[in-house]
Amino acid sequence: MISRIALTAALLLSAGAAPAYDPYGPARPDSDVELTQGYNRPPADFDGPPPGEIDNGGPDAAALMSRVDRLERDIRRLTGQNEELQHKVQLLEEQLRAAREIAPHPAESAPALRPATAPAPAPVAGSKRGDAFDPASDPAAPGVPKPLGSTTPSAPLPNPPKTAAGAVTTAPPPREVGQPLDIAHGRLVGDQPAATPQIAPAPAAAPPGPKEEYEEAVATLKAGRFEAAEKELEAFLAKNPKSKYAPAATFNLGESFFLRGRHREAAEKYLEISQKYGQSAQAPDALLRLGQSLGAMGAREQACASFNEIGMKYPGSAARIRDAASRESKKLSC
Repeated sequence: MISRIALTAALLLSAGAAPAYDPYGPARPDSDVELTQGYNRPPADFDGPPPGEIDNGGPDAAALMSRVDRLERDIRRLTGQNEELQHKVQLLEEQLRAAREIAPHPAESAPALRPATAPAPAPVAGSKRGDAFDPASDPAAPGVPKPLGSTTPSAPLPNPPKTAAGAVTTAPPPREVGQPLDIAHGRLVGDQPAATPQIAPAPAAAPPGPKEEYEEAVATLKAGRFEAAEKELEAFLAKNPKSKYAPAATFNLGESFFLRGRHREAAEKYLEISQKYGQSAQAPDALLRLGQSLGAMGAREQACASFNEIGMKYPGSAARIRDAASRESKKLSC
């Protein structure tokens, strides 16, 4: 924007000589236009824009501003497209670089060419062979190659017999001395196939001994099958009356009765242990069970006598047996 002083000077110079300065009063301008131009203000009846400014309200100014806005939008759009294209080009360059790194080198992918072997030099006429065998020196020697068509053809094979279905079967020829071994069948060529070897039957299992029979009967008793255990134990005692397992079998037979509430049969077996196997390991337990069976039958005095006899006859018995006898005695008020 031109300053007011410069604009006033330019107007004065263009209008001619300035009017004389009146020290007693301001000089009036020739017209209102000159006055307003001197202060850079349009007059009241002036419709145009001030000097040095563009009329933004006119049709030309509006069209110009619209074009400027449109050009700015186009520039921003083109700038965005340019950046997008640059990004795509960068991606393509990275993919091309990765493909080059993965692909083998042309020199490495090409198959290696084998060097052509030089043909063997042709023998010079009149020269000798370097090896020890010379077919020309002895044509009749064994192993000398024969010309084609000079050998005698082999005799034709006999017609093999045919089966009912038309299949050809060949019988093995008789074996001669020095005939090779038939590796496929593990025999000499021409031999008849060996008969299938007979597999001997497995020996019968040995019958169970006393130990196995006793353990089987005890397992039946522990499983709660009291009647089956009773039969097995009785069979064992009948078969092995003098076995070292006889005292234990007799005690377990009494247990099979005692656990079923058959106290009379149980008392008989426990008493049998005290009489026949008094020095066995089952004797203290049998005497305790005898007292319990007698107490269950109502024979209080005999039961108390059995409990007291444990401490006198077996002082070294287990503490659990003595403690149980003491508890049973208190129950019966012995």
